Amino acid sequence: MKKENLAAGIYEKIKKGILSLEFPPGSTLQERSLAEELGVSRTPVREAVHRLAQEGWLLVNSRKSIQVRSVAAADMREVFQARRLLELNALNILISAGFSKKSGRCMEHMLSVMKESRGTLFSFISADQSFHSLLFSAAGNSRLRGFWNSVSEEMIWLGMLAMNEKRYDDVLAEHGRIVEAIAKGKKRAAKEALLDHLDNTEGILLRKFDVLTFE
Repeated sequence: MKKENLAAGIYEKIKKGILSLEFPPGSTLQERSLAEELGVSRTPVREAVHRLAQEGWLLVNSRKSIQVRSVAAADMREVFQARRLLELNALNILISAGFSKKSGRCMEHMLSVMKESRGTLFSFISADQSFHSLLFSAAGNSRLRGFWNSVSEEMIWLGMLAMNEKRYDDVLAEHGRIVEAIAKGKKRAAKEALLDHLDNTEGILLRKFDVLTFE
């Protein structure tokens, strides 16, 4: 395997570990342990860590200590502010353009995928992200989708943090209301259902932040 491909593969594995909470917020990582666990030398691990540090996922201090970034309430609020702006605009575009029925069918299929992955947290949250991404596929605005993609991984990460056993059923029910309204072309109802879903998720995260210390 070429050096750059090896480093890229290690980067993806470590990032998945962060997003899936295998490496939770605030946890400390070690190059040597990661290299041993992944069966590679420390060089590709070091390159992957450097890339993740540049993206803000890892913090590396002068003593080469590696720490997964912590969660801040301000960051959560900013992400959800961005979600409301982006998703509501995409929803408005797709319904106004007459894509309600087609979008509803696609989102219904992804909702089925979510139901099948219920109980497997990372798969469920990844399917949840794909569900929301369908708004942008249908809207057909590449720049809007680009903005969405720029925060999509943070949304997977925060989605993982927000979940509990009860939340599976709640998310599926909330998504179901979004799909039903979109399929019928009911713009106001769809927006209300989407905002309700985002408000519930953000509220859970902020309550967790009050109880747990991630910083």
